[in-house]
Amino acid sequence: MNNTSGSLRKPALWAGCAALAVAISAPAMAAPIIMEGDFVRTAISDDGTLGFGGTTSPGLLHDPSGTRTWGLEDYLTPGSPWEMFGVKADQFGNVSNNNSNVGSSSIMATSGLSDLSAGSAFDNHVLWGGTYGGLFNITHEYIFNDSYERIDILTSIEALTDLTGLKFLRAIDPDPDVNTFGSFDTINTRGGAGIAEEDFVNSQGAQTGLTLGLYTNSAIEHNTGITSSWSNDPDTYLAGWNDGNGDNVIGLAFNIGDLFQGELVKLSYSYVMGETLENVDIPDDPVTSVPEPGTLTLFGLGLAGLVGLRRRTK
Repeated sequence: MNNTSGSLRKPALWAGCAALAVAISAPAMAAPIIMEGDFVRTAISDDGTLGFGGTTSPGLLHDPSGTRTWGLEDYLTPGSPWEMFGVKADQFGNVSNNNSNVGSSSIMATSGLSDLSAGSAFDNHVLWGGTYGGLFNITHEYIFNDSYERIDILTSIEALTDLTGLKFLRAIDPDPDVNTFGSFDTINTRGGAGIAEEDFVNSQGAQTGLTLGLYTNSAIEHNTGITSSWSNDPDTYLAGWNDGNGDNVIGLAFNIGDLFQGELVKLSYSYVMGETLENVDIPDDPVTSVPEPGTLTLFGLGLAGLVGLRRRTK
């Protein structure tokens, strides 16, 4: 994403969110946590997005050789970085956090960041928690083993009041070719590699071939989209919007529906990577819960359980 286009689009994207933000006391900013495996290096920011924040490295680095050789190419940090998640419902409209404006988020951090890697079933495991205006709580668990070319994410949303028309979005502007080849454009596809369009959206560097995608096989209604307007509206992606190749955003949205007070929904999805689209690291099984060393209380609700992950044969 180049700086010129980003500066033009940002006011339109964020004016609505700023107007909807609820004034609550925010906790002190937490230092981002860096996560590193053999193939993937990233960070989780204080607002729960991928990347250290803004143009600070690491954004999202991928070494297809599995030797932790982090080159110039970064999917996220060139230009004006853009990786976001958002929640929409009839009761509050559309609110979202984006790493392009860390520190002025709509969804405020509560528990902050916790590195759970020690004692976890995974080599890398980070938890972030946030809240919005007494209407919902949200957590993201970011997990991957050293051998993964992906980041598995478990997002939990707890309704603090009855919510209707509830939707969730995760989206990114990928730029794998900028630092070496000077191009912000990517080859963008819904579906591919034998996977349905609603389950998988991806971008490929025209020169490097480096591939980044969003994937889910969740039973909750969902769809993917590609937008040249860099939309932060889940409805755009749920409609299967496809603006094709270019300096575009790819995203994955879930149509959750109604969530009553005290209810919790878990969304399972992944950022998947590969040297090419043909060998992208698609998980065999969804992450539905994560084993913890003891009981981890999140907003008064315990998250515990077991899930098996099988590494796809590469």
